[in-house]
Amino acid sequence: MRNAALESLLASKTASISAELAPRAKPLSLSRDRGNFLTGDAALPAAVSALLPDGGLLRGGVVEIATARGLGKATSLALAACASAQAEARQRGGGVATQGAWCGWVDSTGSLHAPFVESQGVDLARLLIVRPPVDKFAKVAVRMAESRAFSVLVIDTVGALGDHNRLRSDEVGRYATTVRRLSLAIEGSDRTIVLITDLWAHRPMVLPVAMRIEIERPNVDRLYVRVGKDRFGRVTSKTAVSIAESA
Repeated sequence: MRNAALESLLASKTASISAELAPRAKPLSLSRDRGNFLTGDAALPAAVSALLPDGGLLRGGVVEIATARGLGKATSLALAACASAQAEARQRGGGVATQGAWCGWVDSTGSLHAPFVESQGVDLARLLIVRPPVDKFAKVAVRMAESRAFSVLVIDTVGALGDHNRLRSDEVGRYATTVRRLSLAIEGSDRTIVLITDLWAHRPMVLPVAMRIEIERPNVDRLYVRVGKDRFGRVTSKTAVSIAESA
């Protein structure tokens, strides 16, 4: 029995080491070729992408983008991820079709508007927006992740997960379990889940995400971007991004 237990432990360790040594999926770049004179929100995805450890979002895991409520920059970055995935599919297909590049968006507050989405280069015909009630929010998000139908799945928790001023520990604990289920649903795939959260919401524990990107705006013409968590330990300090011409 002891030999069997030892063999099982060795097999588990070997599998873990093999997974760590396996080649990483190419990151999902937020930067797309849209000209050389981009300003404001149009330039933000490329600027943020350049600051990330691999130059883009991790695949096969949950990426949290935390911004102050109402800042809106997380939405721009998440849309850039969707547009990038669809552009990759077009390139693979050699044409304009985005077959295989469905993106999903879970938005309980109804804050996403079609004209803005389209202006960010996202193909609306391949974007499924779901607006579940708050009590069904986590269940719907997991079901969509487990469907494996979406190259990028965006889950906007602002307004659905707790209150800005008080957030119960049991509520965050339940959502931590949801994030683990989301991670298991896409583990080992080339897909990405983007989790939008409120940077300043009280949180008694860290969500088990693969990457956490924090964005602050201390003044009108400057953002600060920081990688607060990375599955490979590559955290960064705050880096300033000029947005002098951004709205």
